[in-house]
Amino acid sequence: MIRSAFNSWREYLTPAYHTSTFKQTGEITPEEFVAAGDYLTYKFPTWQWSPAPASKKRDFLPDDKQFLVTRRVPSYVRAAEYLGVNETLEEEEVDEDGWTKTTVPAAKSTTETSKVDDNKQNKEEDIEEIDDLIDENAEEDDDDDDSAAVTANNNPNKRSYDLYIHYSTAYRVPRMYLIGYDSNGTPLTPDQMFEDITADYRSKTVTIEKAPFLDDTTTVSIHPCRHAAVMKVLIGRAVQAAKRNKSQEKEKESSSEQDLVKGVGKLGLADSKDEEEWEQLDEDDVQEEDIVRVDQYLIIFLKFITSVTPGIEHDYTMDAF
Repeated sequence: MIRSAFNSWREYLTPAYHTSTFKQTGEITPEEFVAAGDYLTYKFPTWQWSPAPASKKRDFLPDDKQFLVTRRVPSYVRAAEYLGVNETLEEEEVDEDGWTKTTVPAAKSTTETSKVDDNKQNKEEDIEEIDDLIDENAEEDDDDDDSAAVTANNNPNKRSYDLYIHYSTAYRVPRMYLIGYDSNGTPLTPDQMFEDITADYRSKTVTIEKAPFLDDTTTVSIHPCRHAAVMKVLIGRAVQAAKRNKSQEKEKESSSEQDLVKGVGKLGLADSKDEEEWEQLDEDDVQEEDIVRVDQYLIIFLKFITSVTPGIEHDYTMDAF
């Protein structure tokens, strides 16, 4: 509670910064956050903007765009089961981005591995079976929503989450907040929600916080202290991947392009200098701003969040993943 109060005051007292350093630092301004939120809600309508209570409103954001929310995102498998590894941390290391990573424990026996595989397969079959039953009920009677809900609740492993994204002035990045519910719709305790967070993040970057944009609402929050660094790396990788793809495309077309340039030269419409200028222009054609735009920031951000909460089905909210 002390940490939560301190973080709330820090966010409240830190002024908003309005100079863009998106490409250099991985940070974004409030204006860029709004642009990214508009893009997210446009592409994926399960995400929506929401106003905040008057006492929680931040004046650097539009009144009707104080935070983003998507509700009842399903989660059928706990993080440890999803990853299929022992959560006991034998040794902690820090990766190049400053995040804790876990040393992978010794391989399980064939029998243990088989059990894990069987359990995963059974869970997947159970999920498919429940989904089929819900679909059948919906087809037979569109108004019978309660029956479908009861069918879904037969799976005690099913949980659902309300996910919130708020802008952090202290770190100049989006911040994720989660509120979970069990199969009966009862709110999960923080300890239960921690079960849906990867172990190596759980003890380092996840905190219990009062949501600064809601009245007296306790959430589990993914602390944003390393968000900017991680986002910078992910953006850089996206740029490099796009450039590699572009380079491969050019290699495939290079022979026909070279023949075309030579053919034009033979007709007296180009000389060797013109060829060099054409090739140079083509190489410079791939610009970073054309590959990763700031309004796509939250798409990449949510892709990163899936590594922290792998069992929560973010694909449910973003079918373009």
